[in-house]
Amino acid sequence: MSLWKELYDIVASERSRLQSKDANKQAVLFELKSNLDFLADGLKNDIAANKLVLGLECQAFDQGITRGFSLNSLANRKASAKTVAGFAEFKKYIGKDSEYLINNAYLKIASLKKLVQADNKKDYSLKVKSLFRFLVFVVVHIEGSVLQAKKGK
Repeated sequence: MSLWKELYDIVASERSRLQSKDANKQAVLFELKSNLDFLADGLKNDIAANKLVLGLECQAFDQGITRGFSLNSLANRKASAKTVAGFAEFKKYIGKDSEYLINNAYLKIASLKKLVQADNKKDYSLKVKSLFRFLVFVVVHIEGSVLQAKKGK
């Protein structure tokens, strides 16, 4: 095999790997935002918590984990006091990296799905609202933004 062929194969392989990495990144970020928007709309429209849980998705996350995708590539930073902006419920996450936060979000989703499956008669609305708030925090962290309290309520 010629040197040029070997070099071409290396470049093509690396390009493919980078495209796959970028596709995983976009898919997980889209899935997080999609779950967040779904919960926001569902809570606004008073959809039963159990039904909302059934609509949450984890496929992109599961595929990314299977492929060895680094969740820190979504945002290579740790949660800071600035991001938390005085919200006491998120202070425990200061210093945690993106991988920890995203894993935690999907663990909460998986746990809720299992709880609803085990007992769909129980009211999980508080857990769904807690998940919603946590997803807001995670997306704000990934985007490098800051949580802001609603004024005047």
